[in-house]
Amino acid sequence: MRRLIVVLLVVVFGFQSLAIAPTQAAMISTADIVAGDSSLASDRDRLNALIQREDVREEFRRQGVDPDEAAARVAALTDAEVADITARIDELPAGQNAIAVIVGAAVLVFLVLLLTDLLCLTSVFDFTRCAR
Repeated sequence: MRRLIVVLLVVVFGFQSLAIAPTQAAMISTADIVAGDSSLASDRDRLNALIQREDVREEFRRQGVDPDEAAARVAALTDAEVADITARIDELPAGQNAIAVIVGAAVLVFLVLLLTDLLCLTSVFDFTRCAR
């Protein structure tokens, strides 16, 4: 029992030492701060331009959202929220619907179950044979 506790403590303390990241401090110049403010303003302008596009406004109407209310909500976003949204806009999928997500999830679940059947961890499908 003592050996188990010792091993557990060694493992916990070993992993704890891995989590400590070195830090570095440096002076921030005024130019860096001003550049950050201008990039935030351009992010907010980019988001406002996106909201003002006619196809986006039409989609708002189709979804039952007043475009002017959406613009007011965008204007009320905090600086951090604006930066987060504009950072994610380019990587978000365009036009992806819920059916594609559901089909993708179902295929993923099927593949995981198939793999676990082939590795003899489960017995879900009758058409698979155990690899052993």
